[in-house]
Amino acid sequence: MAGRTDAERPPTVQETVLRQLRRSILGGDLAPGSQILQQEIAARLGVSRVPVRDALRTLEGQGLVTYSSHRGYHVRQVDITELLEIQDIRDILEGEALCTAVDRVEDTTFDRMQEHLDAMTRAEDEQDWTTWSDAHREFHFTLFAASGMRRLMRILDRLWDASDIYRSYYMRTGSARSRTSREHHDLLAAARSRDTGQLLTLLAEHHRGTVHTIRGSLTDETR
Repeated sequence: MAGRTDAERPPTVQETVLRQLRRSILGGDLAPGSQILQQEIAARLGVSRVPVRDALRTLEGQGLVTYSSHRGYHVRQVDITELLEIQDIRDILEGEALCTAVDRVEDTTFDRMQEHLDAMTRAEDEQDWTTWSDAHREFHFTLFAASGMRRLMRILDRLWDASDIYRSYYMRTGSARSRTSREHHDLLAAARSRDTGQLLTLLAEHHRGTVHTIRGSLTDETR
């Protein structure tokens, strides 16, 4: 009898807690800046505090939560200055990945990107922002990976972790949804055409649109 694969094995308690907490953060149930009470989460999920604590440490490493010995765990605040820095760095590094990838990418890559784009659409219709976020990352990283630059991919992976809280905040604003769908279809079209200049232009506009929308939403909240 064949052994069970990793994909078939049931998730551990820690993985289940991590998935639930991440879903609550990205879905907005735990808002930016809100405190995360370990005992309350453990009771709600019917687990001990140990897997909750371990999951929170993982989320801290991913940039979704912050920890202070005096204040405990909180969902990371949305900070426009931090977002600008992240986006500036991503512009440079993702541009490098795209320029290299365009010369190496195979046609099958575009089919996989389309599959991820379809998954994004389904998740958006269901307002499942955790699934949307995972499919969105796969959409972009499928093209980045064609560059063959593994070290750069690891750096981008960390930057995208730091971007997740902003991305989920952005997608929960109604005006963002129609725009981001159009932008991703345009990105895929430019990739299929292997048009590096258009890809870089679209990517920069994509990033600027995110910053503009989040800045406007934060301004509205403080009025």
